[in-house]
Amino acid sequence: MNENQVLAMCGCRCDLCKAYKPNVEKNDQRKTLAEMWHKYYGLDPTIMDSCSGCKNNPLDYNCSVRKCVLEKGLNHCGDCGDFPCNVFYQCCGTFSEEEKKDFDMDEYNEYILAYDNETRLKEYNSVR
Repeated sequence: MNENQVLAMCGCRCDLCKAYKPNVEKNDQRKTLAEMWHKYYGLDPTIMDSCSGCKNNPLDYNCSVRKCVLEKGLNHCGDCGDFPCNVFYQCCGTFSEEEKKDFDMDEYNEYILAYDNETRLKEYNSVR
């Protein structure tokens, strides 16, 4: 992992996320991000607030992954010996390589890659 990457506790790449506050301040692409979430996840977020990342938001009590990571004193799920677990899968989506074949890869790389946390954390675990 390089020093410019900002990982959420679930392994999402905040620095690639179009809703991450520093990215919104540079170039607000939240509308297109919402469209991509609808297209690839079936979600319909009508309002996408900018986000400072879960590590910077002490009021985020709703995320079970964040709670688990904090209770275990870890940086993110990839540091846990139980990864991937049921807590991770409660909140985190995953795409199989077969599903990725149906993606527009430009859209995937620009708008979805930030959230491919399972692949990222499995790679992290394989090199540590």
